[in-house]
Parts: sequence; structure tokens; C-alpha cells
Amino acid sequence: MILMLLGCFIPMVLVISLLFVQALRERQAAQTESLRYTAQDITRTLDRYVAGVYSVSDAFSTDSSLLKLLETDYSDNPLAKQWAITYANGALFESYNRLVQQKKIDAIYLTNRQDVFDFLDPNQDVPLLLEKLEALGVNDKEKMGRFYWYSLAPNFLTTSSYGQPRRDCVVLGSRRVYSALKSGYPYVHIFAVEEQTLYDLYSLQAMRLGATVYILDQNGGLISSTDEAAVAACAVPAGVRKALSALNGDGGILSVDGTGYSMARADGLQTGWTTLVMVPTAALTLETTQLYLQILLVIGACMGVAFVLVLVLYRRFMAPLALLEQSIRRVDAGDLRAYVKPQGPAELTQMLQSYNTMLDSIRVSLEQRLEMSRRKQDLEMQVLMSQINPHFLYNTLETIVWKAGEAGRTDIGKLAASLGKLYRLSISGGLFVPLQQELQHLQMYMNIQQSRYGNRVACDVRLHGCDPAETETLKLVLQPIVENCLLYGMEGLDHTLRIRITVRHRGDWLELSVTDNGIGMDETALEALRHQILHGRKPGTEKNRRSTGIGLHNIQARLQLYAGHESGLTVWSLPGVGTRVTLVQPWRPTGEHSPV
Repeated sequence: MILMLLGCFIPMVLVISLLFVQALRERQAAQTESLRYTAQDITRTLDRYVAGVYSVSDAFSTDSSLLKLLETDYSDNPLAKQWAITYANGALFESYNRLVQQKKIDAIYLTNRQDVFDFLDPNQDVPLLLEKLEALGVNDKEKMGRFYWYSLAPNFLTTSSYGQPRRDCVVLGSRRVYSALKSGYPYVHIFAVEEQTLYDLYSLQAMRLGATVYILDQNGGLISSTDEAAVAACAVPAGVRKALSALNGDGGILSVDGTGYSMARADGLQTGWTTLVMVPTAALTLETTQLYLQILLVIGACMGVAFVLVLVLYRRFMAPLALLEQSIRRVDAGDLRAYVKPQGPAELTQMLQSYNTMLDSIRVSLEQRLEMSRRKQDLEMQVLMSQINPHFLYNTLETIVWKAGEAGRTDIGKLAASLGKLYRLSISGGLFVPLQQELQHLQMYMNIQQSRYGNRVACDVRLHGCDPAETETLKLVLQPIVENCLLYGMEGLDHTLRIRITVRHRGDWLELSVTDNGIGMDETALEALRHQILHGRKPGTEKNRRSTGIGLHNIQARLQLYAGHESGLTVWSLPGVGTRVTLVQPWRPTGEHSPV
């Protein structure tokens, strides 16, 4: 069904697209022609304005009143010069300007006397003006009798500023004027045309087309532009300059800084200036493109009606799956809280709920692993630090054994030897040790305790289905449990305290049980002990001064870190009967690498 609908609509869209391309080309050709006409019209307007400037220069080149003012020597009377400038501005230029409405002369350079009549700012520094005019080359012999224009630059004929680049930047024009009386070219007429004046001549045409206009002199310098940034910089952008040099003929389509423009150029007859008019190609074809899009919109609406029944069936599934895809991408980027709102059919809702649950499980698991890694590092550092004192004590006990032998006290020697071997076993190996070594460590501890308690305490070991030499266990787990039996199980006991160590291999697990027939504990004490195993004991709460209160909690913490969360301690006890502590950890053959 979908293929049939596509088979109808696709050819229709192709035909409309071909017609659109043809219309677009015709539209572009018409717009390009319009740009050419606009460029030519702007050029003619500028030529007419410049012709008016030429007429002003012609009118005053032979004006006897102005020549009389210019021929007067004001070197000894600067005030008279300022009066002459003011008189020329008011009585001569303003009167003529009211008649013909043309640009006034802004300065006259007297080449023979090296003086300047600055009609814009009579108080200007004459030597500075002479320096700048000479830098422009207004006195060059090649320019005699001809009009020359210079590219846009800040107006140095006045110290005043409008704070507007279009008013403060001017196009200077100069003409060396012939004098029959002097038989030469003693005067240079200077015209400073504000860029704003030129801009006003063509701004309406540019705005109507939405075009950007650049007017350049024969050397590529900027004369005027609708581009305010270019006017402020008094320079043509490099991209525009490059496009203009690549433009063939009087029009075409070129790229400027990655944007396509339709361009047209025209050269002025009076000025020699080049007028460049450019409009983004997309703007020229905007109306045609909008019409094409409207047609496509109508076709799309028809297709939407045709597809609506099919989409209704798919939407219930595709929208949730799209959200799921987005969530998977976020998860792939590391966001484990990118949950998906369950929606759609019941089966899909259940799947999304399961997905959210899975994200929670993964996040919690990663957080736990990070926490375990941190705690492992802390415990490993504690183990390293704790090995310093045992080394010292072990060496000291070896000395005691040797001294006891010399003194004939073999009982003290045996006790010290057992203690030394206990310390040696405690500092040897890694995190996991063979079960045989753990049992030897326990035996050394019991040898020491039996030297104190004698027949009041007895301990035996029973193995079920495991070889202690071929089985590994977490290090130092039995001795702290047996120590607790002695500390808490013998208080007020009227019979021998019997401690039994039972080792069983149960599938993938190693089970170590320590059972005693001591005084036991009631339910309250048992719950307090279980809480201490899980959370540790607050400092200062231990009543037995011989206990630090951290033994069983330390075993539990190490089991959780190095043997997994399924490992741990469980405690059962009955008052007057005894206590059993069971330790479960994964089965590890000897030689297996410790987990990281």
C-alpha cells in the first residue's frame, strides 16, 4: 500500500521539481538583468553628481573675486586670512550653492605659496594639511587640469567629528586649476564629499532590492558602500575584492565567504568608478522557492491524509522505540539516568519498564564497584601500614626465644616461639592464603591461649571435602572469631570451653564454621552483634578492654570487598548453649589470582 502511494506521488514531485528548476533559472536571469540595470543606474547617478562637482570647479576657476582673495598675501595677517575664508564661504560659495545646489569647494591649495585655504576648518594647522595633501599627490604635474578622486578615508580637513563613519569619512577630489594671469596651475581645488552624501544617492535602490552595493575606484579602493563595516574600515572586504576580480563581464554568480551571490557591475564614464551590486542568490529566488514549498506542502498534506491510517498503526510502536533509541545513545555516552517514559501497548510498556529497571541496576552496580574499589585501596593501605609493627615484634620475639633458652626457661621460649610464628604467618602472603596456613596461624594462637587457660579451653578442626593445602581462604578470618569465643564465651563458664572449627566444600563455596559451648547471648545482644558486624562499632562503646570491637566487622568488610556481596558472616547463639559463627566465601583453588 505504501509503495503504491509512493509510486503515485514521487513522479508528481519530480515533474514539479523540474518545472521549479526551469522557473528558477528564468527568475535568476531576470533578477540578474535587474541587477545590471541597477548598477548602471547608480553609476549614471554618481556620474551626474560628479559632473556637478566639476561644474563648481569650472565656475570658480576664473572667478575674479575668489582669485583676488587667493592672490592676497596673508603671511603677516592671519586674521585677514580667516576673514577671507569666511567671506568666500558666505558671499561666494553659499550664494552659488543656493542657485545650483551643488557641492562647495572645501579647500584650495596654493602650490606656489605653499598655503591652504581650508573652508571647512579655518583654524587647521597649515603645515599638517600641506603634508597630507602632498602625501596624496595632489600637486603632481601629471594631474594638471584633470580631476582626481581618492579612496574613502577620514576627513583630515576638519578636526570636528560627528561620531558617524558615514559623516566622518570622505572621498577627496582634487583638480589643478589653470590661471591665465599666472600662466600656470597655481591652485588646486579640493572637494571632500562625505560618504553619507554618496550613499544617499543610491540607498533607496539598494534597499528595494535588498542588495549590498560597493563603489570602488580604479585602484580597487573603497569609495562608498551600503556595508557599514566596510565604510568604518574604509576598505573593501577581501572576499568581495576577490569575487570582483573573478567576475567575467558585467554580471554573474560567485561565492563570497561561502555564500552565493548574484552580482552585476558597471563602470562610470565621468569617474571611472566601478559599481558592484550583489544580492544573495537565495534572496533572489525567495519568492519562487516559497511557491515551490507551498506546492510541496499541498502535496505533503495529500500524502499525509493517505498515510494517516498507516501511521496510526505504526505510531504506537515507533514513537516509544525512537525514545528508546535516543536513550540508548545517551547511555552509550555515559548517562545512566536516561530513562524512557513507559508508553504504548502493554507489551512495549512492560519492556520499557524493564529497561529502566536495568539502567538502575547497572548504575547501582557501577557505583558499588567504584565504592568497593575505593575501600579496597583503603584496606590495602591499612594492611601495608599494619605490617610495620609485626615485623618489629617478630624480630623482638626471636630475641626473647634466644634469651629464654640461655636462661633455661623453655616454657617462656615455647610461648615466645608460638607468638613469633603467629606474627610471621600474619605478615606473610597476600590477601588470600592457603587454608593450611590459616589453620597454622590459628594453632599458634591457641598454643598461646592454652599456656594461659590450660585445660579450661580446647580446640579441634574438622575438614569435610577439602584439602587445606589445595584450598585458599581470605587471610586472618579464623583467629578473630576464635578470639571472640575466648573473650565473650568464657565469662562465668563452669566447664571447659570447647571450640570446633568445621570446614566444608559446598559446590562453588567454602564454608568455615566456628562453634563453641560458651555462655551464648540473648536476642538483644545477638541483634546488637549483627548490627556491629554490618556497620561497625562506635569508638568507646566496647566494655571489654581487651577487644577493639572491630574484628568481626573487619572480616565482613573484607569478605564483601574481595569475595563478593554473596559472601559474609552469619551468627547464631542461644543463652547457656553456645554460639556459632559461619563464614561463607567463594571456593578458590590454591594459586588462583586475587581479584582486582
